[in-house]
Amino acid sequence: MKIKFLGVGSAFTTSEYYQSNMLITAPGGKQLLLDCGSDIRFSLGESAGTRTCAEEQSVKKEIDAVYISHLHSDHIGGMEWMAFKTYFTPDRKKPKLFMEENTMQEMWNCSLKGGLGCIEGKRMHITDYFDCRSVPEKGMFEWEGICFSLVKMPHIINGYRNLYSFGLLIESPGSRMPVFITTDTQFEPDLLGKIGKKAGVIFHDCETSPFKSIVHAHYDD
Repeated sequence: MKIKFLGVGSAFTTSEYYQSNMLITAPGGKQLLLDCGSDIRFSLGESAGTRTCAEEQSVKKEIDAVYISHLHSDHIGGMEWMAFKTYFTPDRKKPKLFMEENTMQEMWNCSLKGGLGCIEGKRMHITDYFDCRSVPEKGMFEWEGICFSLVKMPHIINGYRNLYSFGLLIESPGSRMPVFITTDTQFEPDLLGKIGKKAGVIFHDCETSPFKSIVHAHYDD
């Protein structure tokens, strides 16, 4: 298994860094996109080795599956593009879409339905674009022999409406210890300590700006 960072920047990042989305390649060569932000067609194009015709390059990547951690635009802003691009591509294959079940429903109803809910002469649903594989909050899914366990991480906690991001504990055949990707999260040392006993490598969300947003762990933490 290989993990490639397509970007390491925030929602407001420049083209030098791109948004924090990743590409996971299975031993057999298939690829899973971990989050699909608003600049994904460009970051995918550059990952193929060129800035020219980035959109066409990204289609050739043949993304087999997508995992969405939460609903901010730097993580779902490219989903309309992904949906239309695969739907209107001849001989298309629907990408598998793995998400926490309630988050998947909310993404469609609150974010994607406005643009994707209809095409000429037809009403559409998210299942017309993706092979939807909803996952329970504390569940797991398997893709290409790799096991992904969801870990609920606190992102925005305001007492009115809490927004959680679902990190992934990844167990790949042949790997000595699992890999943990937090996705967007506040600093949670107790939870991190528990996960750290299982994981051999942790990729942790981290901001470095002078102003601490609180909704992301800071380097000083």
